[in-house]
Amino acid sequence: MKTPPWLSAFLLLLSYTAFGGFLHHRGSSELTWMLALLLTAVEASVFSIAWKSARDLLLMGFHSDIGYAAMALIGASLAVVILAWIQISAYFLVMAAAGLLMRVDLLTRSVSNLQSFFVIWLISLAGLGLTWLPRLVLTSNEIL
Repeated sequence: MKTPPWLSAFLLLLSYTAFGGFLHHRGSSELTWMLALLLTAVEASVFSIAWKSARDLLLMGFHSDIGYAAMALIGASLAVVILAWIQISAYFLVMAAAGLLMRVDLLTRSVSNLQSFFVIWLISLAGLGLTWLPRLVLTSNEIL
């Protein structure tokens, strides 16, 4: 029996905890938190159960001259967004890297796509959830 991927799980948890701390620091609205929860599900699915579909969608842009031009424009636009919003882009890149590392660790352990989805998703949700603990503790102390 192989050992669980503790290091990659911890890095994934830390990356989402840092992102959740950033959202708290910015005083994000409920809509932002809902989008962050949606992001966890989308990232987990792209790295596991929707990997082939996401890859095919990305590669579909390179089947024609118009596709090449569109992909170049999308890439340039993405580069501008990354440079303009460097802080939030760094969080997204770190979360994506940690998610990919977790997926690679799960692949080397022959974990199924569906199980990988739930592992990545639950660890990501746990990371976001950890950022709410200090607020819940402070709120419960104010009530008492």
